[in-house]
Amino acid sequence: MDRVEERLPLGVPALLEELQGQGIQRSELFREAGLQLASTGEMNFEPADMPVILQAAARLSRSPDTALLAGQRQKINHFGVFGFALITSDTFGDAFRFGQEHIDLAGAVFEVDMSINDGIACLKTRHPMKLGENLKFIAEYWRSSVTTLLSEVLGAPFPSTEMYFPYSRPANADLYQRLFRCKLHFGAEVMEWRFDASVLDKPCPNADPLTSHLCQDVCDQLVTGDHENLLIRSIRNLCIAKSNGTFATAESVAYALKIPLRTFHRRLAEQGTSFKLLLDGTRFSLAAEYLKNTSVAVDEISSRCGYSDVSNFRKAFSRWAGMSPTAYRQQAG
Repeated sequence: MDRVEERLPLGVPALLEELQGQGIQRSELFREAGLQLASTGEMNFEPADMPVILQAAARLSRSPDTALLAGQRQKINHFGVFGFALITSDTFGDAFRFGQEHIDLAGAVFEVDMSINDGIACLKTRHPMKLGENLKFIAEYWRSSVTTLLSEVLGAPFPSTEMYFPYSRPANADLYQRLFRCKLHFGAEVMEWRFDASVLDKPCPNADPLTSHLCQDVCDQLVTGDHENLLIRSIRNLCIAKSNGTFATAESVAYALKIPLRTFHRRLAEQGTSFKLLLDGTRFSLAAEYLKNTSVAVDEISSRCGYSDVSNFRKAFSRWAGMSPTAYRQQAG
């Protein structure tokens, strides 16, 4: 039987993993949330569904630590091309600002304002009490998730200084302390998260401005409503993510999307395209960006686009652009 194609709000796989460890299956979670699978069996849920998914998880959870521990399971690849845009940013400040501007892509439940005073940045949540009885679970999940994600982008523990929560001190406050490693305030009149603003100037250890630029373009298209076919967009995203010195193959991409290889090729044929065309298009976009906007050597660009042999890259680029990489760079300059 074909494995179904999934479309879940970003970050949800970590929550599913934690719940499954408690014996709660994804079908049970989505049923509790009142979300229906498509007639084909596909899970095509949107970021706007995140509040009801979290509320359902809070009701089903069998451990008071579920939300905090689920957040610790987050990985950059749970956030797709949005996550790769963050981790390849030039500086942590660039990543942070981009994340704020596109937070809806991650299915954010809270609206947050940021200010900086005397070297301390403050993220203040607007109207947190509107989440009612699920406030604690959702606050734990997002603070834990974001702390994990930002630490991965930074390549070091995120420097939180203080956190304020508008609910009484929970029984698992010791776990809060171990995870957040900062001063905690419970029973506060506000919900705030403060951190050392100097972190915004730090370089990202995995910076790759061109890859980040391409990923940001994809995110911008999603925000502005350029909704490309889900399967094709997912393939492009994976090709970008795998382009830095590794090969994206039909087999590896189909596996990542949980689609049998034969079905994968058939679905692309039904869309009037093929994996090779999509991979070539992604490689050409990445190579063109490097040639136009950087002085990176052609052999290095070849490697970053997934070619082990620069001569093969030169032949491919000439086929795409009708000229050699060197001539393309000279023309662009």
